[in-house]
Amino acid sequence: MTDTFHTRIPTLPDAELQKYLQHPEKYKREAIEAAAAELRNRGQEVSDLEWNALRERRTQRDDAAGPGFLHDGTAPRLGRIHFITGAILAAGFAGAALIYRLATSAETAGIDLESEDSKRYLRELEAVGGKANVLASEMRHWLGGLFQGRTLAFTVAWSALLLAVAFWFIATQGHGRKR
Repeated sequence: MTDTFHTRIPTLPDAELQKYLQHPEKYKREAIEAAAAELRNRGQEVSDLEWNALRERRTQRDDAAGPGFLHDGTAPRLGRIHFITGAILAAGFAGAALIYRLATSAETAGIDLESEDSKRYLRELEAVGGKANVLASEMRHWLGGLFQGRTLAFTVAWSALLLAVAFWFIATQGHGRKR
């Protein structure tokens, strides 16, 4: 079991709790609030003036925080998330367009059946391994086809879309919560 500040705050002496209020830049907002609440429970008053000063110092600390992955200190976090999501989509769709443009058509002039497409081959495949073997063979050909020619372009586009949605979903999970 991990030791959190919620379990530790009530056990601290008053002098330690005062450190949370005197040096708010060292602690999370929740820990400072818990320390102030514990001091109030013990009968010590934390004035509104003192509490507002704590909030102001904490706001200054948050504003002066250095750049992070999704927050560079100038743009809002949600704007940065939208930018990265758009960049993922743009790169994925640009790559898909390039692949589609460069891919040669898989269609050939005339009928050119592979031996694996013939009825005889499929009958032999079913005789040896049953219908599951035929299904596995068809699945293998379908999956292989996803990574060839123009179909690869659609695979890249869908992958970029799924990656962008997954990134946006994960990155915005903490956005609505207070820090």
